[in-house]
Amino acid sequence: MPVHTPSPRTDGIASPQSPQVALARVPGALSIVVLFLVIIVAPGLGLALGLDRATVSESELRELAKWPAWSWRLHDIRAWPAAFQTYFDDHFLFRNRLIDGRASLLWTVLGTSGSDQVIVGKNGWLFYAADGGIDDWIQLEPFTREELDVWRDTLVRRRAFLARRRIPYVLVIAPDKQMIYPEHMPGALRRLRHDYRADQLIAYMRETEPDFRIIDLRVAVLAHKDQELLYHRYDTHWNDRGGLVAYRAIASELTRWFPSLVPLRREDFDDDPAVPSGDRTTMLGLTDPGKASMSGLVRRGGDRHRVVFPDRPDPYGEVGELRTEHADSSLPRLMMFRDSFAGRLIPYLSEHFSHATYFWQNELDFQAIETERPDVVIQEYVGRHLVTYVPYPGIVPH
Repeated sequence: MPVHTPSPRTDGIASPQSPQVALARVPGALSIVVLFLVIIVAPGLGLALGLDRATVSESELRELAKWPAWSWRLHDIRAWPAAFQTYFDDHFLFRNRLIDGRASLLWTVLGTSGSDQVIVGKNGWLFYAADGGIDDWIQLEPFTREELDVWRDTLVRRRAFLARRRIPYVLVIAPDKQMIYPEHMPGALRRLRHDYRADQLIAYMRETEPDFRIIDLRVAVLAHKDQELLYHRYDTHWNDRGGLVAYRAIASELTRWFPSLVPLRREDFDDDPAVPSGDRTTMLGLTDPGKASMSGLVRRGGDRHRVVFPDRPDPYGEVGELRTEHADSSLPRLMMFRDSFAGRLIPYLSEHFSHATYFWQNELDFQAIETERPDVVIQEYVGRHLVTYVPYPGIVPH
């Protein structure tokens, strides 16, 4: 008996076994497919259209990868795909919002940090754990005698290099947030010593080079701690009030060489709610109501200096090189080598110098010093960098 094989439909109506019917029988199947395609395409499309132009991840406390430069060299061509992948991973659409949302959720619901670079302290305070911060607090590895010898030799050689050119050398150490507000650090983080590497270095220099002066800005900041809030709960650095206190300690030291220099006072500034009082970013990308309600400080009568480089100056001083000029060309010239903590010092110090250059680096630029011949060189380190930075005496010219 012949087997009957049904002929295919030719009337345009889908057969019961066709994919169209099968798809229609699954509730919301088409929506799922569309959603899947959107999820797959959106990150790349958003990147191509430049919909997320963020350069910094606040929750991760880091700068995002930059677009990889193209080169026709074979080595660079081979490395470009990996560099692009890093860029894509940092900039696909909604990445920052997803990470910030996760950090905010963990903090709000669980009271915990979404980043291993942030320590959750007491009373809603956050502290920076990376870049030597947690290591300097715990003091698992204090300075060895050999390391202190290297620091001493480096500092003495720097001072001698500048002294031969009749340039004073001012070394300052800025305090980390936990140095000023240790009562807000979590009790679970037990310290193995009660001092910091800054204390160890200062004590050693006093012992071996008693005429070498180090300005420990912690002394001045601690003295004003009860008068105003000097660091915000979610910020890494001091705010403009803490920076002003630190600046005054430096300015007082500068009067040894520049007697006519008159340090600015708190009374020389007005509160302006339009001016920020703290960092550009906060740890975990959180909003601090106390910081938001604190007005920034503005010089009464306006600043006497102006930024001449770069063309579009960053208001927080977060650039590798920054130069200022003052209307009074008879004032001395400053060169400062610093880290991020000096960002809040720049507006104050620049009021006393006809020309000031600020380099964001740990070592002196000896060629720049030779070329520009400043009247004073200031070098600033935040306390935690005494953990991560290793000086090299041999780099200092004779």
